[in-house]
Amino acid sequence: MRWMRYCVIALAGVAIEAPALAADAPPAEKPVPKVGDVLEYTKRFVTIDCKRWEIKELNRDGYNVSQCGDNLAYIDAQTATIARIATLSGSNLIEFKPRAPTLAFPLQIGKKWEGDYEGYRASNRTHWKSHVKCQAKSFEPVKVAAGDFEAYRVECEDAWESTPFHGFSDSVYWYAPKLGTVVKSTNNSQSDFDFELASYGRP
Repeated sequence: MRWMRYCVIALAGVAIEAPALAADAPPAEKPVPKVGDVLEYTKRFVTIDCKRWEIKELNRDGYNVSQCGDNLAYIDAQTATIARIATLSGSNLIEFKPRAPTLAFPLQIGKKWEGDYEGYRASNRTHWKSHVKCQAKSFEPVKVAAGDFEAYRVECEDAWESTPFHGFSDSVYWYAPKLGTVVKSTNNSQSDFDFELASYGRP
């Protein structure tokens, strides 16, 4: 009986502490970037082998535009999610149309959302359609090359179809409210989609 009583007390302690952890994670509002903000990654950003991205324009036709070398990343200004990365001449390198539904603000623990997009990747000339389901699972510390941050852990399941193939892909994103960006991303089936923040700077 004594061990049962101990287990009940221990479980009660866990039940009491869990809401406190959630209370330490206030909802994260949509980030407010500035021209001149710089995000540098360890190897690449969303399959593109270019490390240092600097915001050049805000709300150009609904997109915030970052540049790395000859590449431009178009981030949907309303959702802060990526829509496409293209060359300076306008050729798409990778596209998520209308955008990748990987974030939904305000972020808070337990929030769920889903969305559809059509994808294109120039490096292997693939087109696909996807339905994505995501959830903000927790608020936790994450260590990346740029430092240690408290971040929302967002887990997404991507049900994709590229005729005649179809399947599932799982991704995890760590969004740090302090920086207003995803500081780490992993994909269980395509590691070249992984990225990690190495440094950041603001004007």
